[in-house]
Amino acid sequence: MAQPDTFGRYRVIRHLGSGSFATVWLAHDDQLDTPVAVKVLAENWAHQLDVHDRFVAEARILRQADSAWLVRVHDIGTLSDERPYFVMPYADQGSVADLIAKRPLPLDEALRLLTEIGQGVTVLHRHGTIHRDIKPSNVLLQSSPVGQRVLVADLGFAKSIDGASGFTAAAGTPGYMSPEQHGPGGDLDVRADVYSLGAVAYELITGRRPPAPPVRVPPRRLRPGVPQALDELIMSALAEDRTARPPDAKAFTDRIRAIRMVPDLRSELPWWVRHRSLWRRAVAVLAALALVLAGTTGAAASSTRALTEVRYAGDELHLAVPQAWARQFHNGRAVPSAVESDRTSGVLVATDLEAWDEPRASVAGVFAALLPGTGHDLDSLLDGAPCPGPVERRGFAGPEWSGEIRQWPSCAGRPGAVAVASLASAHRETTLYLEVRQPGRRPDVIDSIIAATRLSR
Repeated sequence: MAQPDTFGRYRVIRHLGSGSFATVWLAHDDQLDTPVAVKVLAENWAHQLDVHDRFVAEARILRQADSAWLVRVHDIGTLSDERPYFVMPYADQGSVADLIAKRPLPLDEALRLLTEIGQGVTVLHRHGTIHRDIKPSNVLLQSSPVGQRVLVADLGFAKSIDGASGFTAAAGTPGYMSPEQHGPGGDLDVRADVYSLGAVAYELITGRRPPAPPVRVPPRRLRPGVPQALDELIMSALAEDRTARPPDAKAFTDRIRAIRMVPDLRSELPWWVRHRSLWRRAVAVLAALALVLAGTTGAAASSTRALTEVRYAGDELHLAVPQAWARQFHNGRAVPSAVESDRTSGVLVATDLEAWDEPRASVAGVFAALLPGTGHDLDSLLDGAPCPGPVERRGFAGPEWSGEIRQWPSCAGRPGAVAVASLASAHRETTLYLEVRQPGRRPDVIDSIIAATRLSR
């Protein structure tokens, strides 16, 4: 969808993001002189009556609930092509997912966020609604005169509590959805949201999304010093058997609030957790020095981003990825190009796997695939350019890889820069195909990824 000029009286400024069913735009209400977010049903769902009705129902629930802990709906309208849109406050501080990606959270801050998220979900449960898709990216953050405001958002999968007792289609996001949501069936209740709250709590406390159920690694194993009561609460919320979970969002939130009020809570954390940002910066500096001493190229050492390793193809490929991007990964991802090869899959590491294929989504990440032979150039690999517009071409030569890089500094309709590379191994008859997406034009980041990526010998 090209950027429109207006939605009703709201003047469009820029695209904010896209999901499976809708697109969100930053706009300005000139009459009230305030920024707003406008959520519009996606064009490809315009004629799907059930999706249309669910979109309008989301606006209706948020309007009727009218809570300080939920996104409020100020207005609703219809475009000339009959697609509905609704108008919400603009969350100028992004989402909880953005916050987690930036830094580890002090325990008190994580518990404050959990308390406020839980209060929003409690409002929904009192309204007779199950959210069914609670996750960090669906919790928005907004500036306010009294500090940061937490807003539970995106009720696209919401279901009435009464309706959830009948047949219910599978819905939710893997990693955050309860076991009972994974397949079609019935008899869902508010404890499905309690599981999601436990998953969000796990990630806020540890910095990692919980594994698929059954979850066996408690938060204290990943973050020593977590209070025993909090550890037990999160693990009970993530129980496969829903009868072992807290009965509803209020019970979960009340226990989080009580844990937060324990005197000297901060002192229960070891110093390296309380000062983890300083610790990680020191580790990043030492890692950069180690790369230099090991003879890694200057481009790799000059990057300001700490890299982490993801292994693929039976541990054959050691892919280096900026740590902030390595939030989700998918082995066996289809190669997004016409490749004359028996190998048709690779590994994708990104900030948001679901949004990777969305044309206007802001996603950072790396896709990599190993191809047999060394005669693959980008003209033979690419089925058309990944971006319209001017392209920068350059060569790369290092001790592990050599080949060609093409970068599109700005991609029409997609935030950020996109780069692709075809790189022959210096040690094997193998070609590494890479696609890198990042927020801005940073050739040094691309070079550091390639320089630190290696094959097992």
